[in-house]
Amino acid sequence: MIYITGDTHGDIDFKKLLSLKEKKPTPNDYLIICGDAAICWSIEELSRFKKMYSSIGCTIIYIDGNHENFEMLNNMPLVEYKGAVMHQIDEHIFHVLRGEIMTLEGKTFLCIGGAVSIDKMYRIPYISWWPEEEITYHDIDNALNNLEKVNNKVDYVITHCCDTDTVLKMFGFRRDVCTDQLMFVDKVVNYKHWFFGHYHFDRNISDKKTCLYNNIVEIDSKV
Repeated sequence: MIYITGDTHGDIDFKKLLSLKEKKPTPNDYLIICGDAAICWSIEELSRFKKMYSSIGCTIIYIDGNHENFEMLNNMPLVEYKGAVMHQIDEHIFHVLRGEIMTLEGKTFLCIGGAVSIDKMYRIPYISWWPEEEITYHDIDNALNNLEKVNNKVDYVITHCCDTDTVLKMFGFRRDVCTDQLMFVDKVVNYKHWFFGHYHFDRNISDKKTCLYNNIVEIDSKV
C-alpha cells in the first residue's frame, strides 16, 4: 500500500502518523511525505527522529520542503532506490532528490521538493533557514530530462508548494520563484493526480490536484 500525507515538521505534526501505525504497515508499504518532514533538522535530534519515523513500520520517502536543514540533508549518502536518486537517512527512510521519478508498486511519481519560506526574515541563515530551499533551473532540467525518458507521462506528481496558477486562483497566496518554476508541470506533464503540502490545510483543489496537511491518502483511492 502507498500512503501520502502533508508536512510533519519533525515531531511537531508527527502525531497524525499514529493512525497509520495502527494499520501495522511493513517496509513493503510506503509513506510519501510532501515536504517539511524535517527529519534532518539537527544532529541532536536526528537519532530520535529516525527512531520515531521508523516506528511507523513502513518505508518513508519524502521530498524536501522549505523547513529542512539542507546542509545536513545534503551530507547524507546518495543511493539509487526505486529508480530514483535519493538520500538514505536510515534503513527505511529516504529523501528523494528534486526532479527524480520513482516507481512504487508499478506507479510512477515525479518528485520536486522546495518552496519559499514566508517567515525567513525571522529565521537565522544556516541555523533555521537555508537558501537551498528554492527550486532552481537545475532542478527543473533534471525533471525534464527524466520526463523525456518516460514520454512526459507519470501517474502522480509530488511537490511541496504548488504552481502559480493554482496558488493565485485557489489560495490567495502570493506567487514566488518556486510556484513559477512549477508552472511547467501542467504544460508538459501527463499525470493522473498532483499532491502537495506546504499550505497547512487539506483540500481537493480540483479532480487532479490535492493539498495535504493532516489527511493521509491511500494512493489506490486516486485512480
